[in-house]
Amino acid sequence: MSNTRDSALDLMRGIAIIMMIAFHFIYDLNSFGFADVPLFTHWAGTAWRCLIVFLFLSAVGISLVIAHSKSLELRKFLKRLIYLGIAALMVSAGTYIMFPDAWVYFGILHLIWFSSVIAIAFVNLPKTSLVIATFILIGSIFDQPNLGFISNFFEPYLPLGTVDYYPLFPWLSFVFIGIYLGHYPLYQKALTFRVNWLEVMGKHALIIYLTHQIILFGIVSLAYYLLTK
Repeated sequence: MSNTRDSALDLMRGIAIIMMIAFHFIYDLNSFGFADVPLFTHWAGTAWRCLIVFLFLSAVGISLVIAHSKSLELRKFLKRLIYLGIAALMVSAGTYIMFPDAWVYFGILHLIWFSSVIAIAFVNLPKTSLVIATFILIGSIFDQPNLGFISNFFEPYLPLGTVDYYPLFPWLSFVFIGIYLGHYPLYQKALTFRVNWLEVMGKHALIIYLTHQIILFGIVSLAYYLLTK
């Protein structure tokens, strides 16, 4: 695999990281009353969030192609699943401590874990993956497939709300789109420029994801304490 391709993918992840940090910073400012930006009620906020998720999840699909299109590297794949699983459990445990009534039981990392398990079988089927993604997106308009029976089964054990929730449908579609892009890398044409620090952030996306909100929340809460004391 060429360095250009790797660099473009890291750059894409880096851009997603910056967008995510900005989104969560505004979210924290809203939470402490420093701002009142309609992140979840205005179309622009929704579009911003969807773009962030699209960049991250399509990068997952592209990465699967880069790592496993020639042959399934089972040990590498399982190692990645273990890391992702531990990270997802850390998010669940951490949010359970901080927000016991709204802890994260199926956030973005949980989604990536399950999506990877499902999508790995299609890593060499780019056109099929694109068709699947299309059907998922069309189905989501009609609330299909409806997996409410699964949530009903677990409902007694789950909080009434959650601070972060990304169900398989429709978000799984973005991973399948990523598989298509891994074989037909149109993203490379859009990401011909280079920004080294963004690429570095992209290479360390998981650790930044796990730590950035702790830092942001700490900064904003400290500012709130100092200004209201």
